Amino acid sequence: MMIIRPEKEIGMGCCGGVCSDEDGLVHMEDEFKHHDEERMRLGEIYQRTLNEYGDRVDIIFLDPRNLLAILMYFVKQARKKQINKRTALKNILFHMKYGAIFINGRMTESFSDYERQLRIQIQE
Repeated sequence: MMIIRPEKEIGMGCCGGVCSDEDGLVHMEDEFKHHDEERMRLGEIYQRTLNEYGDRVDIIFLDPRNLLAILMYFVKQARKKQINKRTALKNILFHMKYGAIFINGRMTESFSDYERQLRIQIQE
């Protein structure tokens, strides 16, 4: 399972740390504060899933800017035959957004869909 969640930390992206250092050129302490509510909601989903399913579920959080890790997640799912290459490419190109949740490479449409897909995968 992969959850796309915006991270608060910066400095691993385009600026190479220029904005995150204390002596950096630009100070961006509260730059991503507007994502706090979404991070809390996704954290609650994570906790609920972990409490209910424990070790039966492998959950990874990825920032949508971490394109290499996202690409590798979908490559892994395609190699396992969870999804085909076309679906993987479609997800990478069109469904990388804050709050997106993927189960075995398949995007969930809503929280109820997330719960339904997760139960199905656990039962298999």
